[in-house]
Amino acid sequence: MSSNPEKRDNTRFDYQAPIVLEDAKFGVLQGARMFNYSDFGLYFETDHFLAPETDIYVGIPNSPYAPDPDIYERYHTLIKWRKPLKKSSFYYGYGVRFLKTDPLDRPIERGIESRKHPRKLCSLDVKYAIQKQIFPGEVRNISLGGVFLRTHQNDSIDVGQRFKLAVLNRKRGNVIKRNGKVIWSNRSGFGVEFQRLARKI
Repeated sequence: MSSNPEKRDNTRFDYQAPIVLEDAKFGVLQGARMFNYSDFGLYFETDHFLAPETDIYVGIPNSPYAPDPDIYERYHTLIKWRKPLKKSSFYYGYGVRFLKTDPLDRPIERGIESRKHPRKLCSLDVKYAIQKQIFPGEVRNISLGGVFLRTHQNDSIDVGQRFKLAVLNRKRGNVIKRNGKVIWSNRSGFGVEFQRLARKI
């Protein structure tokens, strides 16, 4: 099998390994696998629905770029393309390019938390409205910048979708309403970025 079947400028080498995706807003996204790499990028598959041009970190245990085995390395990348998969255990395939194109100039960060705001685990029943339809959901973790919302809908929510989220404040007996934007999505839920400050209803 050719190591450069797509006639790329830089040869890609087969290398399978589980990877960790770290979003700058929402932290760690589990469940992704790397399949090949080059000096300037790599290809991975996952169930997470991510938009092209998304800025994301890729953490690689036992990295093929590392001079020694069993080293976890973390690289700053940009998603260049996404494709749906039919013959894979994952829903989507992604091609990413390192933001630092010169491998010798690319800083390597090992296991550094990338979240902008600290995230707190929780379990809050909520309702959210998309295009005048109301759905139940559960907030599984929360920060000042957003939440991870678990949903029981069969289909993933489109990245970029805007919606309203209502959270019951049990201490004060009122409802807090937030506007949100979907940053990433898979079949179990989606990551939400808050769009403005909360207001009581």
